Amino acid sequence: MKKLLKLLLLLLLNISVYFIYNSTKNSVYTITSLGDGVSLGINSYAIDDYSYADYYRDFKLKEKEKVKLIDSYSKKEMSITSLAEKIKTDNKLKEDLNSSNILFLTIGYNDLLYKIELEENLTNSRLLSITREIDKSYNKLLKEIRKYYKRKIIVVGYFKSNKDDYYVNKGIKKLNNILSKNSDVIFIETYNLLNNRKEYFSNPNSYYPNIKGYELIGKSIIDTVK
Repeated sequence: MKKLLKLLLLLLLNISVYFIYNSTKNSVYTITSLGDGVSLGINSYAIDDYSYADYYRDFKLKEKEKVKLIDSYSKKEMSITSLAEKIKTDNKLKEDLNSSNILFLTIGYNDLLYKIELEENLTNSRLLSITREIDKSYNKLLKEIRKYYKRKIIVVGYFKSNKDDYYVNKGIKKLNNILSKNSDVIFIETYNLLNNRKEYFSNPNSYYPNIKGYELIGKSIIDTVK
């Protein structure tokens, strides 16, 4: 009788493991990418192309049968405040955040440029005030995201501007510091990573990198997150 019970328990255990394995194997691994044109994968010629999230999806497809990338919420003109408002009002986005396995975020560059362009006589003091405003908005955005999403947030930083502008590039460095200092995110540095403009930016007049640039960011994410 004891042997029979042991065999039944062993059989039940094997069946349970089998169903758990198949349930995990067949489940969809969901990647959600939020943010601006960099998040969307706009290339050096302003065309929506292959983003760093696409490269990460390809990497996950090597180990999982079903991988879904959601990047429909990324827009070239997206700002921190507009994304926060989108999350507050879009129930489908809330659902997608809740079901996501990993979240990519690139946000803040549009906010920085917009605020800089409003200034007639920009100074270091005023730039500091601008970045402090962005810091507050960014932290509010992360809190809003955390209402619906509890897993890893991968924040991709910004690279040097295509324009030789002292305040813009200083602002980008300050922006990267803001994006990276929050302990609730994993930050991917790109300012130095994409320093070689000839290799990673096909169009010298464009801010956006080429496919090699996005691939390099994707590899950096893979090496950091796995």
